[in-house]
Amino acid sequence: MSEVPARPSRPDPEHVAATGRRGMISTSHPAATRAGLAALRAGGSAVDAYLAAAAVQTVVEPTMTTLAGGLVVTVYDPATGQSRAMAGVGAPPAAEDGDLDEAARSSGRTVVTPGWVRGAHAAWQEWGRLAWSELFTDALRAAREGFVVDQLLYGWAFEYRTVAGRFKAGREVWFPDGRMFGVGEVLRQPALARTIEQLAEQGPGYFYEGDFARRYVETARAAGGRITLDDMAACSAIDLPLTSLPVAGGYELHTIGPLHALMLSLAHLAGPDDRLYRMMRIVEESWQYGLTSIPRDLNEAADAVSPEAAEKLLRQVMEGPPRPFDAMNMGTNAIVVADESGMIAYGTHSASSTAFGVGLMAEGVIVPRPITLYATPMVPIPAGWATSLLALRDGRPVFAAASPSISALQNVFQNSVNVLQRGMSPAESVHQPMFGASHYPSRRPMVEATIGEEAIAEVERRGLGVTRVSPWEPEMGSCQAIAFTADGLLHGVADPRRLGRAAGH
Repeated sequence: MSEVPARPSRPDPEHVAATGRRGMISTSHPAATRAGLAALRAGGSAVDAYLAAAAVQTVVEPTMTTLAGGLVVTVYDPATGQSRAMAGVGAPPAAEDGDLDEAARSSGRTVVTPGWVRGAHAAWQEWGRLAWSELFTDALRAAREGFVVDQLLYGWAFEYRTVAGRFKAGREVWFPDGRMFGVGEVLRQPALARTIEQLAEQGPGYFYEGDFARRYVETARAAGGRITLDDMAACSAIDLPLTSLPVAGGYELHTIGPLHALMLSLAHLAGPDDRLYRMMRIVEESWQYGLTSIPRDLNEAADAVSPEAAEKLLRQVMEGPPRPFDAMNMGTNAIVVADESGMIAYGTHSASSTAFGVGLMAEGVIVPRPITLYATPMVPIPAGWATSLLALRDGRPVFAAASPSISALQNVFQNSVNVLQRGMSPAESVHQPMFGASHYPSRRPMVEATIGEEAIAEVERRGLGVTRVSPWEPEMGSCQAIAFTADGLLHGVADPRRLGRAAGH
């Protein structure tokens, strides 16, 4: 049995861009990409490949995602030309009022129901072709036999080292031999391997009503949490049909994030001049608009993000003053997959939390703290915010993209504009310098310094404060994308910022 593929230390051109005709997958880790590609080659659907890759990421990218986190996958059905989103998102306990002070935000009161497994199982039941257990083969091997720690994992883990080792269960995994794991070492997670094995064999019942559920609740309540077994059993998936959203310029979008439609229309209407300032202002005004004017019910949001609505907002974008906003800090993974039938799966799965949550672990699974789900979140998130989209023209898919990180919205927006409106290939787009979100509590968005001092100085002169950062900054996100050409060729791309891999066959 071959070893788990390691993430390279520097971008590999063969990983950044790939082509194929039968299938394509892009993820932020070579091991996840290989698992998804193997599922496609075994006759699996795009959803099988998505879930197999996502399961691996819960092992090899533990600062980004966890089986106790959330998962949202949107699926395009070529037979109907429609998309549906299947989501497993955690919910606070019934007994939790959501009013968390500083001490509570570091306690078991931050623990919510784990949505990942519910969402994954519901998506597999609807679109899967392989056996449920087959989806976890590579994840189980990575947890049991270990994988090589790369600099990205180490860097994020080091930043949150004081949390990772708060409790004994965490120290046993992240501090072997009494010290924190290091770059180049093989990291094994035997407790997580046992959980994955039982999940593969028993299905979600083990997770929500069986031994894992009991241990999860015990762990949270011992740290002051209010979650119960009834809360666990009540966790369910959300099946959401999507409305096609028109965009100025002739495209339509399938996305759970209608804010993307508004932003792309604004970019088209604003024209090509003054790009950096204009693009940053589009994000600012769209964010503020989403906080006040987009309905939370996605089925009622189409009028609020229409090209006509964008026309009304355009003057504020072009002539209004800068309006900074608070950003969030959470870990996420993005995946985009296309299979031979034309099915496309795109979305993200996430801890929706700072790395390692508050330090709690249950049966090897990191327990996150998705505090954005509470009644008093640290940062309000606008309606329509999302991490992925599929663009169609004349009813045919042309571009699917997804991104993790605090800059997910900015990442998908910039790459979509580059590909759909500026005519770049996905590979050209991901090599462009980018701007992103701010780091809470700062309200100055990041800008990669390689975008050019003249352009940055102009933005600052016009009153929009920025934070210069190094090139290929990982918190600019990681564009996982596929472009679809008229002749049937699939062009996959994996953003070099997170050293992932796109692969096709």
